[in-house]
Amino acid sequence: MKRFCVLLLLIASACTAGKAEIDYSLSQGIIWPGPPEKPRIEYLWSMARVNQGFVIAPAPGQWSVISSPQTGDSGLLVSPRGVFVDSKDNLYVADPGAGRVDMVNLKTMKSDFFTSAGPDRMVYPLSVAGGSGKIYVTDPDLRKVFALDEKGAYLFDFNASFLRPTGLAVDQARGLVYVVDTWANDVCVFDLSGKLLRKIGRRGTGNGEFNFPTFAAVGRRGTLYVADTGNFRVQMFGPDGSFKRVFGVIGDGFRDFERIKGIAVSRQGYIYVADAGQDMIKIFDKKGRLMMFFGQKGSYYGQFTLPSGICVDGQNRIFVSDSLNARIQAFKFLGDK
Repeated sequence: MKRFCVLLLLIASACTAGKAEIDYSLSQGIIWPGPPEKPRIEYLWSMARVNQGFVIAPAPGQWSVISSPQTGDSGLLVSPRGVFVDSKDNLYVADPGAGRVDMVNLKTMKSDFFTSAGPDRMVYPLSVAGGSGKIYVTDPDLRKVFALDEKGAYLFDFNASFLRPTGLAVDQARGLVYVVDTWANDVCVFDLSGKLLRKIGRRGTGNGEFNFPTFAAVGRRGTLYVADTGNFRVQMFGPDGSFKRVFGVIGDGFRDFERIKGIAVSRQGYIYVADAGQDMIKIFDKKGRLMMFFGQKGSYYGQFTLPSGICVDGQNRIFVSDSLNARIQAFKFLGDK
């Protein structure tokens, strides 16, 4: 996205795009599990700075300074949550602490960001997901879901009355967008243009019921996975909204959940769950059986403090928003055999 510097009295001059910084220290030097077991996960890198320097950009329809070295727009991640990687290797990070969505091309490391959507300045952008040339962003404080193009230009809002929209998942093949409404204890199903089609769930502990759900993901066959956070479990639904399976219980064991946050599904159908209570990522098979886990509480490379969003791309790279450490960490799944 092209950016312009803004001076007083609306005198403008061009300024270059930012460039993200990646820390490759210990890249491929940390693996799980350790010897003598065959490694399955390797650490790749971490990223805390997504823009270098002081960036100023125009809001839609007007000139306005939206970046300041005294605020979260100084180029550093503040409290990253939602994370998404598209087919062009663009990494999108929803950072509610900074009030913005960052975009970094992982091939060139060129970066950009956006803080506005139409007439709205984003307050708490929490989740980001994409499909069919669009990027969708939830802002639970505004009770809105925004649709933007791949460069962040505003397209439309979703036409729905949300209580607190949080998680997002896009089924591009079937033209569906799932929005988790945490306070309503349901999942709203839209088409790609933001038209509400149906809702899944209600408050409760039974199959197909939720207790403050948060994040969601979609598998290749259209299965919807919902982090039913207050019930300490993951629920699975068919593309038609029918209940399929549930797994997980409360506990401090590796198979149990303490505080489910982000959820993602790989091409192999493995289910990745960020357990913020245990500060680790857990990997389950298609039937909800624990395969392995990695990470632990801390701020060192490969460690987490409140892992939130998670995304797994077609190259089996795993991107985790390490929220309280204010960084994105990347890992690689090496295979299960």
